[in-house]
Amino acid sequence: MPNPNRRDVLIAGAGLLGTGLSVPARAAPAPPIADMHSHRGIFRGSKVRLRDEMDANGVRLVAWALVDDSPWTQSTSFGVTQKGVPAPGEPWNWFRQRLEEVDARLQEWNLPKALTPADLDAAMAGEPRVVLASEAANFLEGDASRLAQAHAWGLRHLQLVHYIDSPLGDLQTVAPRHGSALPAPTREVVAECQRLGILLDLAHGAPALVDAVLDATSGPVAWSHSWIRPGGGRWHEPANLARALSPEQARKIAARGGVVGLWSVRSRDRSYPVNSVGTDADEIVRMVDLLGPRAVGFGTDLDGAGANPVLVDYADLRAVADRLATLGLPESTLADVCGGNYVRILKQAMAGAQR
Repeated sequence: MPNPNRRDVLIAGAGLLGTGLSVPARAAPAPPIADMHSHRGIFRGSKVRLRDEMDANGVRLVAWALVDDSPWTQSTSFGVTQKGVPAPGEPWNWFRQRLEEVDARLQEWNLPKALTPADLDAAMAGEPRVVLASEAANFLEGDASRLAQAHAWGLRHLQLVHYIDSPLGDLQTVAPRHGSALPAPTREVVAECQRLGILLDLAHGAPALVDAVLDATSGPVAWSHSWIRPGGGRWHEPANLARALSPEQARKIAARGGVVGLWSVRSRDRSYPVNSVGTDADEIVRMVDLLGPRAVGFGTDLDGAGANPVLVDYADLRAVADRLATLGLPESTLADVCGGNYVRILKQAMAGAQR
């Protein structure tokens, strides 16, 4: 996609606006990395040792996203679709089972959870942490009171919807049925997340759900992973396109202090701009142009980005960060994009509980 403002942003970042000089390459090291959305090493049978990979590549904080609807979905040529309807109690039991597996793996790796603002500071100072996240709130089965137990187990980042029908609102990838009003269970979940200090994530949410949540809540939210496309996505398109966020809604999220993350899915559609480490970095810069330096982050979706993803592991993400360090971005912008923005909104969510 065209990006007419990128050169001006880069030149301004280097202090050269109006001088007629080109932007010098800069080899300063990129700051510590935080990833807003990842499944790296989380799936059954994975041989990844996440702590070692994080240490080797300067990744300090990873939002490790449980997938809470896997038994009721299937992968098709068009994308992930629902294949069954869970019986009452099944989503909650599945969530608990996945938590037990996650806890065992984190203990094996000596990789603690980030539970407090102090944990976030320790992570970015060099002691890696995992943020326990859930990719959807299906496990609640519409009951916001379950969030207190999930929070006690360590949940600090909650995406509302994913790939199966939800009482909380419409998905990006199926025909809408809820309309524009925020369902009563969603309102209760939003309020309970704010009370407990859990960051809300609107990724996978249909446009009406995004607008309704933004109207019903205060403070920043995340859109952890996808990409920005003129007009956004349409539910009847292939999933990689349907999952796009419109510039208008991205700006609404940014205006509230929220952060939009760029994923690592590959697409052959001509409108899709990312197919390499270099173009991933270019797309981050375009997002900074569009939303401002405090509204952009990494949301790689590693191990969940489908076949042949643009980024395979955290060495690839480090290469993106190193590429950004050569593009003339101000050091403060580089620090914000690489991890500071995600840490900031997590801290603000946690502070809500303290209030």
